[in-house]
Amino acid sequence: MKMKDERQFEGSEKYGDKFEKYLSGELKVEEFREIEEDIEKFQVLIDYVNHTLDEELYEKEDEGGRKNRENSEKISKAIGRKFRNYMIGAAAAAICIVPLLLMGLSPLLNWIYYNPNQSKEIIVKENDSVIVTNPFAAAMSVYMELFCGDKGFAELCLWPEGYGRYTIDVQTQIDGENTSHILELVRNHLYQNDLSWNSSDFPSNAFTYGSGGQSLSMDKEAARTKLEETPALMKIRTAVSFDNLKNMDELVDFMEKHETYYLYCPVAVKGYRFWGFSPEKRGYDLTYGYDLEKYPYLDISEGSKGDERSPIDAAVREKVTMAEVYEKHVESMIRFLMEDEDFLKIFDGCAPGGKNFINTYEYVEALDYIREHGVKSYGVVVYAAKQELLEMLEDSSVDGVYMLDGKIDLKF
Repeated sequence: MKMKDERQFEGSEKYGDKFEKYLSGELKVEEFREIEEDIEKFQVLIDYVNHTLDEELYEKEDEGGRKNRENSEKISKAIGRKFRNYMIGAAAAAICIVPLLLMGLSPLLNWIYYNPNQSKEIIVKENDSVIVTNPFAAAMSVYMELFCGDKGFAELCLWPEGYGRYTIDVQTQIDGENTSHILELVRNHLYQNDLSWNSSDFPSNAFTYGSGGQSLSMDKEAARTKLEETPALMKIRTAVSFDNLKNMDELVDFMEKHETYYLYCPVAVKGYRFWGFSPEKRGYDLTYGYDLEKYPYLDISEGSKGDERSPIDAAVREKVTMAEVYEKHVESMIRFLMEDEDFLKIFDGCAPGGKNFINTYEYVEALDYIREHGVKSYGVVVYAAKQELLEMLEDSSVDGVYMLDGKIDLKF
């Protein structure tokens, strides 16, 4: 027996050695096939045992186990029905609630962010009436006049689009011809399709004043030659430079001497851009729409002696000169904008479309300058006919002109 067992063991060792060689790929073809056949046989046996055990286990499953499975299925179905009903209910609620939330969200955002469409009621003590004004329109009217009156500001068109979003059309007008400047205001962020909407159409060195000898203004002789070649019916938008600063009395005298359409009168202040005023009433009607005592002559028509709408008493208006009106008008415009920081942060901010902040020092410096030196003009922007410009060139106080653009006008 011992020998037999030893032979069997030896045989086992030999088969083990052979299998290792099989794994390492060292067997001959015949021995390799034998091992492959053995593996197939062994796999059949394993599959048979597994299948038999599974059947026995299922057959021996007690009735309680089947009931547990049935109960689990019932519970799963119940949970499924409840979940489905919940989802249907939630969807129905969402269909009803979301529109209500959206309806409430839009006015909430309009209230949180700057709203150019917001109106304001003002009680007029003189006649005990109530008028409705738009603070944004008033601020924009003043802003456009102060910095780019040469464009000829006309009016605003505003389209509220909900959720703190507005489309704004700043319209400028010269001699009945409108130009639109479209702005998009989205929750205090200003997107500008026209980057020049709030700046003068004239180059910064169109006037001789402050140009350091680098002005684009033509001298009188060159201007006369140019005008002689111009059609008689041509009207030209022109920057007329003075040889010296004129105070408001001198400016009024000049304008009375040379009658034409005066668009803009730039005034001397420290700064990189034009500051000035329009001597003729245009744009949004500011009458009664502001504190008259705090901002005297913010609406320049207050000084119009024949304007019956003026809130200033006629007897008072008779004593005030237009030079005084212009002086107070310019100062009131600067102070009016300085105190409307919400407007300036968006429309005169240093970072349009980004974080809103303003350089209030620029306004303070301009105000201090005119209070110290007075309101003085270094020129005018006119929309004048050829002959009117030729007559201006004969004035000894005119230093030169810069002709920007023009058109044939058949109405005169």
